[in-house]
Amino acid sequence: MPEAFEEWEFERDFDTILNETQHHIRAYIAGMGVPRHDVDDIAQDVYVELYRFFDRIPEGVHPKQWLKGIARNLCLNYFRRMSRRNRLQREALLEIFLRTEQEGPPGLSEGPIRRALDGCYEKLAPESRRILNLRYEQELPSQTIAQRLKTSPEAVRVALFRIRSTLKDCITKTVSRE
Repeated sequence: MPEAFEEWEFERDFDTILNETQHHIRAYIAGMGVPRHDVDDIAQDVYVELYRFFDRIPEGVHPKQWLKGIARNLCLNYFRRMSRRNRLQREALLEIFLRTEQEGPPGLSEGPIRRALDGCYEKLAPESRRILNLRYEQELPSQTIAQRLKTSPEAVRVALFRIRSTLKDCITKTVSRE
């Protein structure tokens, strides 16, 4: 670590702090469990906060510690957003499945949404269909699916997110064409 950070008696300079802490902060964010593809976005937000509130760094507090506090809060917000987004996607997908499976007016189970769902499901890769089956038909949690697939629970959650997004987009396009 450069001597400038050994003591708090250095000139507060945004560029210096950025250059000297960015690798530590990115590692910290990744260590919090943020997926690799989102680490840079959160790190950027950390440094935006540094820029906005540069004059509020408390005296005697090491900039890296202050930035870690910001990173921690942004990571917690990230996980809250992802949890809500995943919950909403699961609810939307479940609603689509329930609508297509419900007994209702004649022809509903053979209507455009059901045909779109069936067609889109068939277009999925076999591994994607297997993951959906494990999650929604066998109602297994991500941890159990990960063990069966010899992968991590996070990889299963990411795969489910992508599969649901793919299905949703395909169903939307198919129904709008009909």
